Amino acid sequence: MSVMGLGYVGMEARDLGAWRKFGTEVLAMQVIERGADTVALRMDERCQRVLVQRGANDAPSFFGFETANAQDWQTVLARLESAGVSLTRATEKELAARHVEAMAWCRDPSGNRIEIFHGQATGEQTGDGPLVLPRPHSGFRTGPLGMGHVVFHVADIEAASRFYRELLEFRLSDYMIKPYRLMFLRANPRHHSVALLQSPNPGVHHVMFEVLALDDVGRSYDAALENWRIGQTLGRHANDWVLSFYAFCPAGFMMEVGFGGRTVDEATWTAREVTHGGSMWGHDRLYLDEEKRRAANEVRRAVVKAGLGGPLQITRGQYTEVK
Repeated sequence: MSVMGLGYVGMEARDLGAWRKFGTEVLAMQVIERGADTVALRMDERCQRVLVQRGANDAPSFFGFETANAQDWQTVLARLESAGVSLTRATEKELAARHVEAMAWCRDPSGNRIEIFHGQATGEQTGDGPLVLPRPHSGFRTGPLGMGHVVFHVADIEAASRFYRELLEFRLSDYMIKPYRLMFLRANPRHHSVALLQSPNPGVHHVMFEVLALDDVGRSYDAALENWRIGQTLGRHANDWVLSFYAFCPAGFMMEVGFGGRTVDEATWTAREVTHGGSMWGHDRLYLDEEKRRAANEVRRAVVKAGLGGPLQITRGQYTEVK
């Protein structure tokens, strides 16, 4: 058995107040206080999806990948250990902080702390009550698709690919070779739960959250424009069809808020090379230096000129017919 998807992410922070503000304004998530040194962000029935703990740095600290049950959890751990991966079982304090039944962690080939867990509590089970988002909101697309996706910078994309595809059993959705190497890997019908971007500087490129209404992207974009640094402007991706923007979070990397993600039919999907760049339109990469930004915009202009597009992904319950 394999992991089901991305279940939670953890951050280290010097200023919890910055995360309260970013989580409320940009992510539109419920802030839960867990003592003097911890803030949790809720986006669905789970007790938390983002856990922010006070520390000496502003940085990502761990990424939790979920299994369906204890048996699958043991199977994944056994596969990792058979491959020579060093595993550490969670302490009681770590289990309590994450509100999970079981967890063990390891390092992926790029040094990211990867936590394998099962049995995360709901807000009702932890006494936090029902979800209350900070403004009118359609909600987030989670459930069997997990909480979203994460994109890692990796120095050795082949080693990283072996770890996620062979040991965690992710499947390849598609990939890019030019102008950079990039692999999109799925654990469930979401187009990708992990992507690997070859780079000399390992780290996190972004974490993505998907909302259930286009207007919620716009409201978050307005908040990000007013108070936060935009990394990529509003645009639409060419492969997973997500319409989104990126803003830098207090941990120093980008978070993407998007709508309309593509899902994969396992019976018919064939992995293929993406040759038309990352976006159909928009997504001006403001974080790049001028030369790289200019090159990226040239690729996008060619895609716009070619008229590349995709159907808008509307799922049940996301619209009301107007007569």
